[in-house]
Amino acid sequence: MGSAAVMAAKVAGCTTVVAVDPHDSRLEPARRIGATHTVNSGSTDVVSELKKITGGKGVGFVVDTTAVPGLPTQALDALAIRGTIVLVGAAAAGTTVPFEIGESLLKGWTFKTVIEGSSVPQVFIPHLVELWQQGRFPFDELVSAYEFEAINEAFADSADGTTIKPVVVF
Repeated sequence: MGSAAVMAAKVAGCTTVVAVDPHDSRLEPARRIGATHTVNSGSTDVVSELKKITGGKGVGFVVDTTAVPGLPTQALDALAIRGTIVLVGAAAAGTTVPFEIGESLLKGWTFKTVIEGSSVPQVFIPHLVELWQQGRFPFDELVSAYEFEAINEAFADSADGTTIKPVVVF
């Protein structure tokens, strides 16, 4: 779950919010802005850790902001009965994820994709600005600006965890 998703979960009133990332440099800000737990996916068995955090029940919701093909499979293994996984990250066309459907029928999970936030921008953006003004949506703490000429650096910094959300400025 990315930092923006952590903020969204907190604003929505979630009481247990787990941020998962392979970079510790992203986990500390996630905890600061609302994650109650963090899991380093590079050094920890994510499914086991999520089950431990939830007392064996599994998680109710997973927001995948990465579009990394292996993550939805792990997320599905960690879901609680009637859990939901939401895919926000933009995967390349043709990307596939294998799902085990036998046991999944007993779980009754939901898989949903989100396009452009699945919101009405004229309503949602003013709401986000209001939350930011209240200090409940500190997105500006997550953003690093890069000039267009440094676009390759922005990609590299995102990949190695140097920055959370690179924004290329024209």
